[in-house]
Amino acid sequence: MIRSRSLYLKILLHWIFALVVTEALIFTLFITMVGGSHRQYLIRSVGQGAAVDRDFIQAAVAADVARGAAPADALGRAVRNLAASAHAKIWITAPDGRPVTTSFREEIPSPAAKPGKTWQHEGVTVAIMLGKGMEWYAKVPVAIPAYSSPLLLHIVPQRVGDGFPHAAFAAGLAVIGILIAILAVPLSLRIARPLNRLQKSALRIAGGDLSARADITEIDEIGRLAVAFNTMAETVERMVRGGKELTANVSHEMRSPLARIRVAGECLKEAVEKGDKLEAKEMLEAIWEDIDEADAMIGRILQFSKLDLHEPLPLNEQVAPAELIAGLVKTLGPLAKSKSISIEVTLLEDEKVTGDEGMLRAAFKNLLENAVRHTTEGGRVEVVMRRADGGLVTEITNSHPPVAPEELDLIFTPFYRGKHSRTEGTGLGLAITKKIVTLHHGDVAAKNVMQGFQVRVTLEAKKPER
Repeated sequence: MIRSRSLYLKILLHWIFALVVTEALIFTLFITMVGGSHRQYLIRSVGQGAAVDRDFIQAAVAADVARGAAPADALGRAVRNLAASAHAKIWITAPDGRPVTTSFREEIPSPAAKPGKTWQHEGVTVAIMLGKGMEWYAKVPVAIPAYSSPLLLHIVPQRVGDGFPHAAFAAGLAVIGILIAILAVPLSLRIARPLNRLQKSALRIAGGDLSARADITEIDEIGRLAVAFNTMAETVERMVRGGKELTANVSHEMRSPLARIRVAGECLKEAVEKGDKLEAKEMLEAIWEDIDEADAMIGRILQFSKLDLHEPLPLNEQVAPAELIAGLVKTLGPLAKSKSISIEVTLLEDEKVTGDEGMLRAAFKNLLENAVRHTTEGGRVEVVMRRADGGLVTEITNSHPPVAPEELDLIFTPFYRGKHSRTEGTGLGLAITKKIVTLHHGDVAAKNVMQGFQVRVTLEAKKPER
């Protein structure tokens, strides 16, 4: 059994894990997109600035040389002036790397660009992210008239920009994640609370309180789970209650034949002691009759109980109810003849239903036997079959006094016998019939009609083939 606290923590940890993964993806995507844009901007800006510095050096040296200055002095003065205005370290080297002039006195730096960190922009070599204190470095050829080959102008900024605030952005995402995690706490509790109520209801049912139901009104997956749970609980309660009622009824019904067998056994013993063979034979026959009655009752009970095991019923046979009823009428002919009962049938021979032939035969047999048994001598039983609303309706009517309205539904309950019933029986025939018809997705009902008492069975008719 999962504790509610553990479930709550699992939901919360799943939220936090999903949040961390989402923020990591956001951070990576943002750095990739913004970092790439920032890099392109920096390369373009440094390249354009280095090209302007190159033009400035060339123009300044040309102007000083025209005024009569020595080329080396003019070059050094131009480099120092550019370094002062650009706030950068600037030096010029020959193509072989030999220093020509610098704007500073310390040792010339040796920028080492990392692989994949060097780009070209309009003839300017730009390297970025070289290390601490050196955000970028530019190198561009510069043409000085006094030199036979172009020199190389090197520029390293002395003012390092702040760059993209990676740490601040990550900290901001972390703060947002913490706030969302805090907000996820009541959300996790909201999810866990109905599950806790569902768990308590399940424990109450496990403890014997079959009336327990999950009081959940949410319209979501949890709400649908609660509806399914309540449906299951109602089914279980109904089955348990039905089992208890069945046990009580069986105990009550079996007590009568057992009591008669005990009395007949005592009488048989006395007859044997007296040597009265005739009385002993009568008592023995009575015992056999009671045993047959108990055996028949047990068979009916087993038949009724087994019907629950067939749900859902495999409806895979094409059954003609008219053939079943015609055969049953022939079988019941001798019993009806002994009571001078006429049986009239109006059947639809071409109509078929989908279902189990054996079960449908048992259902109609119970109805016809019941009709003949409860019809007085010289009475009449009528069977009419008709189609109505896409279904096949079979009405079995017998000349019987009206049944009390409150009994019309009770007669289909197990072990129920009418208040004025004079015939022997287990009280399970109509209950078995109702169960079979229900398993066939049909309906059975009883009512009083002008001709007497009528039971109507409605089954789903098979659509005629084209």
